[in-house]
Amino acid sequence: MRTRIGTLRFTSRLRTLAVVTSVLASCQGTPDTPEALSPLSSVRLEAMSPGARATLGPAQDRANKNPADSEAIGALAMALHSYELRDKAAAAYRRAATLAPNEARWQYYLGLVLAELGQHSQAVEHFGRAAAIEPDSVAARIRQGESLLSDDRPAESQSAFEQAIELDPSSAAAHYGLGRARDSAGDSDAALRSYLRAVELTPEAGAVRYRLAMLYQSLGRASDAGQQLEAAGRDRQEPPINDPLVAALRNLREDRQKYLQEGLRLESEGRLADAVRAYGRAAEADPRYAQPHINLVAAYGKLERLKDASRHYDRALALAPDSEELHVNWGTLMAQHDRLEEADASFRRALEINPHAGTSHADLAWVLEQSGKRAEALEHYRLAVQYDPTNRPANFEVARDLVRNSRVEEAIQHLLRTLEPVDERTPTYLYGLADAHLRIDEPGKSAEYLRRALELANDMGQSDLARNLEQDLRAVEAAGRR
Repeated sequence: MRTRIGTLRFTSRLRTLAVVTSVLASCQGTPDTPEALSPLSSVRLEAMSPGARATLGPAQDRANKNPADSEAIGALAMALHSYELRDKAAAAYRRAATLAPNEARWQYYLGLVLAELGQHSQAVEHFGRAAAIEPDSVAARIRQGESLLSDDRPAESQSAFEQAIELDPSSAAAHYGLGRARDSAGDSDAALRSYLRAVELTPEAGAVRYRLAMLYQSLGRASDAGQQLEAAGRDRQEPPINDPLVAALRNLREDRQKYLQEGLRLESEGRLADAVRAYGRAAEADPRYAQPHINLVAAYGKLERLKDASRHYDRALALAPDSEELHVNWGTLMAQHDRLEEADASFRRALEINPHAGTSHADLAWVLEQSGKRAEALEHYRLAVQYDPTNRPANFEVARDLVRNSRVEEAIQHLLRTLEPVDERTPTYLYGLADAHLRIDEPGKSAEYLRRALELANDMGQSDLARNLEQDLRAVEAAGRR
């Protein structure tokens, strides 16, 4: 039985368009003949988790008994894919596609797994075959566009996304993809329109806002960039693709990893209570698995449930005492609750495990500074910059120290590293640059940075800072007129 890979609108004009599209037309070759197929390799089930054995065992048995049944081979491929056995999954999808050449699912899934393996040019071909079989599939065209973009073919990518939009104008994922393709091709105005439409359709998708902010910044629109970054926060979630086939893959997996990934997805969407439940299920699936407890420390911390976070910290510590992530999560939570001695100990433990973690050096430096240990804090800020030259808070603090020691030119180099991306801290960093340029008798540049800082501070509602900036700007401008 042929199964459709999409249920969205369909027009006869688009069916014609799909068939004549150059990318799809090049993908209409006949699949491999059965004689050319390699035997499918089996999986050593004893090395797998109980959940994986429960899913893969029956699928493998059925496929072995029915080697010419496309459904049995395809079901095995999906099981392999769900447990990230991608090379084996790709071989099984190829067999299923050969046995059922008019079944779009196997072409589509083969495109997915090849894209995950980084084989984007081949993925393009199979997404094209899936779309040729089912021209009304929006998901196939979006995936094809993404692979074309990853294969550095932005013009063809635009065509695929445009066809997806014609099929479903409300697809934020298609508009976002088109924006990326246009951006990659250097068409800033068109990319801006696409990103804005994607934001309109899914305002909660932080990835769109981040790319929009970067585009605004390249266009010199710092205020607009700041607004988008503030709205995005730390979220980098992309617009969802209406993709029942991917959902079917996720549902196959019944083990700790499935629930852990679900928790990560929910947490990225800001659904912390749901994420906590998913992490809890991952912990129940494998009581010896530390990662769910490590994630629960951070999630409960965000929910301000310190007692629950502490309980999972103790459990994770017993299971994985050398987890850098655990000590960073706990140190961050302790710092947020002004328990500085515990935060200090946690960040030091994280650095024992990974001495080259720039962020941990910067976090420890902040704790030390709050504890009145400025000299030791500076040592760790310098190490943070050494191991992570883009660490903005560390660069700012190193610059402050250089200015105090009259090494202003060096300080400016560090301050310049703080300007991207634009966020709520940028006005303060710009203020620092203005002060540094004034100290080396460059009032014009100082005034320029003060104006940018003032504009951003006003846009971000930082009224106290804005008043100070305005006062200093007037003084610099008045001095320049003398």
